[in-house]
Amino acid sequence: MAAGSARLRSADALISPDVAETVAKLPDLTEADAAAVKLAKRYAAAIDQAGPDDAAEVLDRLGPKLLAALESLGATPRSRAARKGGASVPGQGKLQALREARRPA
Repeated sequence: MAAGSARLRSADALISPDVAETVAKLPDLTEADAAAVKLAKRYAAAIDQAGPDDAAEVLDRLGPKLLAALESLGATPRSRAARKGGASVPGQGKLQALREARRPA
C-alpha cells in the first residue's frame, strides 16, 4: 500500500464512533472534562488507525489507557457502579459475601 493512501475498514471494526457516542451520552460532563474526553477520542482514533501489522500492539498499548480515560469520565459499568456505591465493583457483591462466609475460619 502506498504511503499516505487510505485503508478501507468495516465500520464495525472501528472503536472511535462508539467512544464518541458513549461520551456524548454521559450526563454529568462539564467543560472541566474536555481534556479527558479529547484524550479518550484520540486514543480511540489511534487504535482505529493502526495498521494490520501493528494493530495488536497498538491495542495492547493504548487499550488500557483508553479504558482508564473512559473510567475517569464514568463511562464504564465499573466506574458508574463505583460512583453510585453499587455492588458491581469486584469484591463488593453478594457472591463475594457468600464466598467469604463459606471460607473455613
